[in-house]
Amino acid sequence: MFKTMLKHIFPSIKANKKPNYLYFEKDTEPEEVQQQTFERVRTPAKPLSLASVEERHQQEFYDFLFGQSPATTQHDELSHYVADKIEAVLRKPDTIIEAMPVLPASLSKVIEQLSDNNFDTDALLTLIKQEPSIAAKVIELANSSFYNHTDKEIADLKSAFMLLGSNGLIEGVINGFVSKLTPQSPIYFKQYGNKIWHHSLTTGVISKELINKSPYKDEAAQGYLIGLICNLGDMIIYQLLMEAFSFIHPDCQPNSYAFKELMQQKSKHLTFHIAKNWQFPQSILDALALQVKITNASMLPTVFSKRPIACYVYEGNIISELMMMLEHNDKTEVEIKEAAEILLHSDEAKQYIKGLLEERDNK
Repeated sequence: MFKTMLKHIFPSIKANKKPNYLYFEKDTEPEEVQQQTFERVRTPAKPLSLASVEERHQQEFYDFLFGQSPATTQHDELSHYVADKIEAVLRKPDTIIEAMPVLPASLSKVIEQLSDNNFDTDALLTLIKQEPSIAAKVIELANSSFYNHTDKEIADLKSAFMLLGSNGLIEGVINGFVSKLTPQSPIYFKQYGNKIWHHSLTTGVISKELINKSPYKDEAAQGYLIGLICNLGDMIIYQLLMEAFSFIHPDCQPNSYAFKELMQQKSKHLTFHIAKNWQFPQSILDALALQVKITNASMLPTVFSKRPIACYVYEGNIISELMMMLEHNDKTEVEIKEAAEILLHSDEAKQYIKGLLEERDNK
């Protein structure tokens, strides 16, 4: 997706020269500079600056996704070389947006109709047919056990819509497009990229369910969309890092510390810029902006009174992270309960995670 852009980020590669990530080599720096840099490379990586429970939780989740990065781990000069270059690009998000796929007309239309129950179904289905991969995702969703409780296979969009309804159709279209942005690195995808996509999908589903149980259930479809894309920055940064790394040194595995730090600092900002470029409705942009601004659960009571959907998405994201770590034995049920008590605010969110834990105990 980003290969053309990478040639500009790493111009030495384009010229078939070795990139200057081994900047501590004796023949490339004066002795004084060389010694300073060498010491910097050998210095153990400092842990991310943690000032709150929320930040500790976020680091724990990134550790779950990409593996532990203990404070004793030495700096990996190649990973930091790549991360520094990517960070410079992230300061100008338009550069990344230009390299991404164009938002399909079908998804634009769906987004326009999120709050309009009188949209033209036939016209919308015609648009979806023009996007074969998205049409396939809609049909796949219609055949899922969640929607299809019969043995009859759904094979066309019209039948899929009859089964899914408007909200289900919206979900299928959104899934079809966003899944195309999922990291596809053949080396790392199965271990890491798939976790990111699963987390995004689960966040959308949980956000929708929380809103369905709230007084704002008419906005559940919009909540699903916001939940699904609120971690889009993680997917894009991860894909960009993997492509960059394989581009300059395909035989070397990166140190995840530099990448986790970059994601934690830049992911949600990038998500907002992408959504803004796609001209999402202002209500969605406002909700994504709040994902950046909500840094502490103590802010939720005040924000809930003005932007409840954004808060349910924030909580849906937290619940998804907690349950993924529980399912992979990275946290105990006791730790999940303690974290939920601190990180969540709404009754819907607390009851939801309580129900998940009870269901797990009854299996």
